[in-house]
Amino acid sequence: MRTGMILVLAAGLSALGACKAPPPPLKDVSYPAWGFAVSFHGTPKATDSPAAADGSTAHTFVVESAVEGRDELVNVIDGSASTKSEDQALSDAPAVLAKAVGATLGPITYAASGKVMGREFLLTRPGHPAGRARVFVVNKHLYEIVGESAQGPDDPAVAAFLDSFRLL
Repeated sequence: MRTGMILVLAAGLSALGACKAPPPPLKDVSYPAWGFAVSFHGTPKATDSPAAADGSTAHTFVVESAVEGRDELVNVIDGSASTKSEDQALSDAPAVLAKAVGATLGPITYAASGKVMGREFLLTRPGHPAGRARVFVVNKHLYEIVGESAQGPDDPAVAAFLDSFRLL
């Protein structure tokens, strides 16, 4: 009985340790056709979705990685068909993103990628850890960068991922 209890305790501690494990090293990837580069902790998967012929959906490009309880995503939306100014698109982006993913929008602050100003904010969804997001609008492209971690939005790995994003 005592041996069984020790094994259960060891397994539980091992699982807890896995949640706190340091993330794998960042791997830099570049997408010149979409105008950005970023570093992921895992192997990213890219999905390119063309615009609908009827104009109901824009051309999008999503790159995402999930590893060790951390989800990292870059979503680029081609807004060349939009009538909104880039300033209006940037102002609207946090609320639109929060609504699209069923999240509550947290405080919004400024963020920068090189000389380009954007916004940073928290997204809180039921049943998910809070995520940290940044948005930028450049050349009629909306860039949404989102990091989510089982350790919370202040996980240094989330900050490292967000900070690695750069416009080309």
